[in-house]
Amino acid sequence: MGRRASTSDARFTEGLMNLAEAGRHLGVPQQTFHRWARGYQGGEPLLHVLEPARTLPVTFIALTEAYVLDALRDAGVRPQKIRPALKRLRIEFGTQYVLTAAELATDGIDVLWDFSRTPDGDGLIAADSGQHVIREIVIGSLSYINYDDEGNPRQLQLPEWLPSKVVVDVHRSFGQPIFAGTGVRVADVAGMIKAGDSAETVADEFGLDVADVRTSARILLGLAA
Repeated sequence: MGRRASTSDARFTEGLMNLAEAGRHLGVPQQTFHRWARGYQGGEPLLHVLEPARTLPVTFIALTEAYVLDALRDAGVRPQKIRPALKRLRIEFGTQYVLTAAELATDGIDVLWDFSRTPDGDGLIAADSGQHVIREIVIGSLSYINYDDEGNPRQLQLPEWLPSKVVVDVHRSFGQPIFAGTGVRVADVAGMIKAGDSAETVADEFGLDVADVRTSARILLGLAA
């Protein structure tokens, strides 16, 4: 398991996008992502974003944390109640980056479940959510994360873009989301659509399927190309 952030590791130190862009790529509402990044009611943030003054505060690790947090939310875990549980997980795992730990789907779910049965964890998990269901949802979500030999995430596929396969990797295209198997940035595709080019023209320009171009227009521009 990855234990700490290297001061020279771009996954932890380099901002890739702003809060709105990150939320759009993950399919998380802007206000929700902002609360996760800045904290609930004055509490500490749930994500390891860079300082607020930065134009691009969302690192690769923060993006991956938000992706996992969204999966936990879908499974019935309430993010606004999770802060004390994360502290418990940090003790158990020995790392600050518990949301991106591969063990979250196994030992981590057990810790969250047990913590939800304590007074401090009351309300953490929705009443109709079961431990087995939460585990299966998180296991499925973590399958979109590729880990390095030290247990740190190295690449994230963005399920919001399915059936198009879009990945984020800080070692490719400066960490900007790209179509897998290419160096084509999704933002560049959307930019041509915004400029007035047809989906067919853009697809031919970049060597993509028309469906991929239309997905870019839908997610980044809110358009049907």
